[in-house]
Amino acid sequence: MDMHDGEVDRLMGILGCARRVARDEVLFRRGEAFCTLYAVRFGHLKTSRRDHRGHSYITGFHMAGDLMGMEAICTGRHSSTAVALEDSEVCEISFARLQAALLDMPELMLHFHRAMSREIVRDQSAMAFAGMQGIERLASLLLDLSARYARRGLSPRRFRLHMSRADISEHLGLTLESVSRLLARFRDEGLIALDKRDVELLDIGRLQALTMKTPPGRGRAPPPVSLRTASC
Repeated sequence: MDMHDGEVDRLMGILGCARRVARDEVLFRRGEAFCTLYAVRFGHLKTSRRDHRGHSYITGFHMAGDLMGMEAICTGRHSSTAVALEDSEVCEISFARLQAALLDMPELMLHFHRAMSREIVRDQSAMAFAGMQGIERLASLLLDLSARYARRGLSPRRFRLHMSRADISEHLGLTLESVSRLLARFRDEGLIALDKRDVELLDIGRLQALTMKTPPGRGRAPPPVSLRTASC
């Protein structure tokens, strides 16, 4: 951000110590009191919640540059549980100290508002899955990951799926068998190349076309995750 030295020093004073989170370790739990935001420095994590029937579902996957924990600002308690998908590191940010700094640091305020906006878009995109067929949901997820890696200066075509097939199925609302079958179909039709968790998008145009299909007798769902213009 375009900050002068004094603002940079103040920003660095807000940032807490880096915290290592081992694979499968919980970063925060649903119901815990909120006082800290977490900026992912490296690694990948997932967040999950429970629906009204008590069934767990994954709300999102997070990577370096993402800001986690903002869903708790409203109620003062976390509504989701965050778990590391691999050995990761986050930077703890005191929300109270951040609030004080936002009042007289316009560039930081803008950056924070953008981060909050991305979380809103992410939630809206997750709700859009309800109006999609399985093939659209999986294509949308792959395109979303592609766009997010591209914004980090990484390859938008070749990347690793750090989440398990079970995690993907829980996120998309599909069975594990359906996810495996759709990945195999994408591979067989030349849309992707797949080697265990390493994926290469061979035909992004056709994947994008899949997300625009309208199921017979149904209205068009809201734009999928991959088409949003802002992301972490």
